[in-house]
Formats: sequence, structure tokens, C-alpha cells
Amino acid sequence: MIEKTEYLANKINELIEKYGEVPPHWIFRPDSHPYSIIWRYGSGDEFCDCLYIWFEENCKTTEERINYFKKHSPPPRWLASVVDTIWDLEGWNEEFFDYTPYFKKLEELGFTGTSEYESDLDDQKWLDKENNY
Repeated sequence: MIEKTEYLANKINELIEKYGEVPPHWIFRPDSHPYSIIWRYGSGDEFCDCLYIWFEENCKTTEERINYFKKHSPPPRWLASVVDTIWDLEGWNEEFFDYTPYFKKLEELGFTGTSEYESDLDDQKWLDKENNY
């Protein structure tokens, strides 16, 4: 659990002022990859802390989580992260986690891009971009 310090509370308020709520990663950094180093240091890490705190306070039910992500239409490469967050999983923490049944659930809920997940996640442009950060 991340402690909500006064500093992070102020950062959360800045994000809400700018976006109306704390947005998901791909709105904050539209041309980003879920496994990018940017989420581990500096402003990216700080953003993750703000998102986590805000999300835990505002999206408590599965329905609220689904509605949040539907509002922000995730790019295919972010779908595993969406699944992990909606259903409180830790697929990223397992060497081989099968997202297939969860992607089917996403499709049933009206999400798109599940068939492009792997190709978007593994696109060479992300490796090229990482070298430019």
C-alpha cells in the first residue's frame, strides 16, 4: 500500500485538474509501453503512485473499474494491465499467465483490441523508443 502524502495528494489534485480524474497510463503518456522503464523512475513512478492511490479510493467495485477503463479505451498493449487491475490479478508476477479467458471477458464487455495484444506489445517500435528515453 502506498501512503498518501501531502505531496502525492497535491499531484493527484493537479492530475484531476488537468484530466477531470487521474487518467490511466496511456492517457498520461499516450506513446508509452506498459513495461517501459519510464514507469519505474521519476515522473512515471510518481504518476503510478498517484494513479494507485486515486484508483483505490474511487474504483472499489469491479463495475466501477470496468467503467473507468471503458471510458479510456486502452490500446491493445495495455490490456493485460487492465485485466490485472479489474480483477485484481497479478498475471505480470507469473512467468506464464494465460490471459485468454480474461480477454474473452473484456470482449464480452465491449473492449476491443484483444486480438492485437501480442503484436502491439511486441512491436519493435517500443524497443526503438526505449533507447530514446
